[in-house]
Formats: sequence, C-alpha cells, structure tokens
Amino acid sequence: MKTLLIGDNAFIGVSHLSQERARERVERLDVQSIVHVIAAALSHGASGYTFSTHPVNLEILAALRKHASIDHQFDLYPVLPYAQGSVRLANERGMRGLVNEVLSKLSLSEKAKVLLEGGLSAVKLDYFGMLAAYIDAELTGYLKLKPKNASVRGVLLHEVFTDLCLGLQGIHLLDAFADHVREKYQVKPGFVTYNLPKFVNMFQDAGVSLKDVLIMTPFNSIGFQMSPSRESCETCLSNLSEGEVIAMSIMAGGFLKLDGAVDYIRTLRSLSGVAVGASSKDHAQDTFVKLSTLS
Repeated sequence: MKTLLIGDNAFIGVSHLSQERARERVERLDVQSIVHVIAAALSHGASGYTFSTHPVNLEILAALRKHASIDHQFDLYPVLPYAQGSVRLANERGMRGLVNEVLSKLSLSEKAKVLLEGGLSAVKLDYFGMLAAYIDAELTGYLKLKPKNASVRGVLLHEVFTDLCLGLQGIHLLDAFADHVREKYQVKPGFVTYNLPKFVNMFQDAGVSLKDVLIMTPFNSIGFQMSPSRESCETCLSNLSEGEVIAMSIMAGGFLKLDGAVDYIRTLRSLSGVAVGASSKDHAQDTFVKLSTLS
C-alpha cells in the first residue's frame, strides 16, 4: 500500500458521528497545532496530505511552507469544491457572493483570466468550459501556497458532486473534469464517491477508461457509508482492473478502533492506499505507525 494520507476532517470541523466533538477539535486546534499534527503523521509513515478547499487550508499550507522540520518530500491531494462552504455561501450571499468568494483568492491577472475564460464559455453555453474555469479559480490560491518540498499528485472531485453526476448519468461531466485535470495540471484526476460499484459501472458502460484515475471511497468492516453494501463494494474492488482505490472512513467516523480497522484493510489486497484523520501529534504518530505495516 503505497499511499498513506492524513486527511483534514479533524481540522475543519467534520465528524460523521458527533458535531459536538468536531467543534471541540476545531476550538482546540489552531493552525500551528495542525501543522505539528501533519508533521508528526509525515514523520511516522504518511506519504501526503489530502484536503478540501476550505479556507483554513490556505493558512495550513502557508504554515507548512515555513515548518523547518518537514524536510522530506510529501504529496498533496486537494479535493474540490468545499461543498458545505459553497452551499452555505450560496444560501447566505447568493451565487454572486459565492463567485466573489472564489475569485477573492486570485490575483488581478488570474482573476481576469478566469473571468474571461468563464465568460466566453458562458456566452457559448460551453458547460465543460465553465467547469474548467471554476476548477482553475478554486485551485489557484492553494497551488500558489504549495510547500516547496510538496508535489500535487492528484486533484479529486468532492463526493457531493461525483455522486450527483452518478445519479444524473453525467459521465461526460466527470470525464471532462478528468481531462482538464490531466491536461492543465499534469496530475492524476480523482473522484470521491460513496457508491463504488455504481461509479465503476457507469465508466465501464460508457467505455471511459479508469486508467490513472484515483477513486477515494469508504471501506470499513461495518459497511459505514458503503453503498449499496459492503459486500458489493468489496466485490467491485476485487474485480477492478483499472484505477487506484484509496480507502477512507476506515474507522467508520470513529466508531471502530484503529487496530480492528487496520486488520480489515489488510484483507483488501487491491487497495492502493488509505486516507485517515488525526487530531493530535500522538494520535497521528500511533495511527501512521500502525498503517505503515500495510506498506
């Protein structure tokens, strides 16, 4: 298992079991504390950091650039867009407010370029062009703050949008996202999904290759977030001949213990990696020392 990623859920207030616990973590962790957690994970086996385009990650990346103890190479896997924030902003400020927030991360020249490309696409009703312009606007601010010893290895589409496209049979949008990420950023495109069988079947039915595509999806012993069932996801994984699958939610949002989660993941020979959160330096060290036994 070559990819062991620390995720950002604990840093941005996401918990699938207890929002109260999530709020407590956010109140306890300032940016410098978060950087120390990430540094501990990288020092004990993590190969990289996967994160949503949440505003706090701009501060985290900036702080990682200055953190002297991280002197080895590591990988970055941004997930976009930050769905909860986008929905909240759209509700509070309308679509214009949402667009202004995304563009506020860009310089004047970058903003002009995105507005020009997006505007031309809108005039021509080129939905793929508008999607590409949005991706560029969302990513640019984060890529500018990339630490010098970090490499972006993949850009992933958030599960809310991936699974919406699955429900609407929007394979062309997913394929357009993948093509843009490959061509513009020269990295692997990826998708987060809660329904691995449906995702794989839609690509296969459309004759679209999953070669060099990252798929981040839940795997855990109780089937938490695994649709339509744990058994169908395991069967799909074992039969998959293309794509790299990274397991998330391996501890079912904190319901399972780490040792049991690792024992289960060890049985899934076709996995390429694991993404898991940590909320303290000791937690990060213990987690990635144990996950390193999967390598």
